[in-house]
Amino acid sequence: MDELEVLKQHWKKQEQGLPKLSYDDIYKMILKRSSSMVKWIFIISVLEFLLWGSLDVFFRVNGQYDEIKTSGMENYLTISSVVSYGILIYFIIRFYLNYKKIQTTDSAKVLMQNILKTRNTVKLYVWVNLSFLAILFLTTMSYSIFFTDDFQNGDTKEVPVWMIMVTAVIVIIVFIAVIALFYRLVYGILTRRLKKNYDELEQLQM
Repeated sequence: MDELEVLKQHWKKQEQGLPKLSYDDIYKMILKRSSSMVKWIFIISVLEFLLWGSLDVFFRVNGQYDEIKTSGMENYLTISSVVSYGILIYFIIRFYLNYKKIQTTDSAKVLMQNILKTRNTVKLYVWVNLSFLAILFLTTMSYSIFFTDDFQNGDTKEVPVWMIMVTAVIVIIVFIAVIALFYRLVYGILTRRLKKNYDELEQLQM
């Protein structure tokens, strides 16, 4: 008898000693894992909201926005803050609803649909946030360079405008890249695990 046959027989003996899981047992395990992952997506989004809110309060209390009041950008940044918080609250609600849907799922087919919806919601959340940050920084930079008193009065003649713009763009790109990396590490891990659950459910349906 060759080595391959010996290994096969050894494997069969081990397999006989393992507990047999039914379709419902496997489904419940996947449902539990998926529910836990979506719950963590919801929790992380809430923590992110609290982080940005805390930073906003910190800067206001420490007088970091005093220069903004004198630059004429106060209304613009107030509107931007409202839009930013609105985006975060909207997606937090979406994540919570996704979590509740998965919790009450009663079939593999519906669970697969809810997993896809959750993953699409996370992807949309990431792209909307990154796009909003890019637009916010670019418009703020443009306004600061072309419409604030310092530039209008020529107080920055010793530094070329193009150099300031290039430096600002590089800083913006680096900052957004760091945020994107954070999203990829945190939300990416959870969505990949959800994809694995989806694949297992797809095999279960066969």
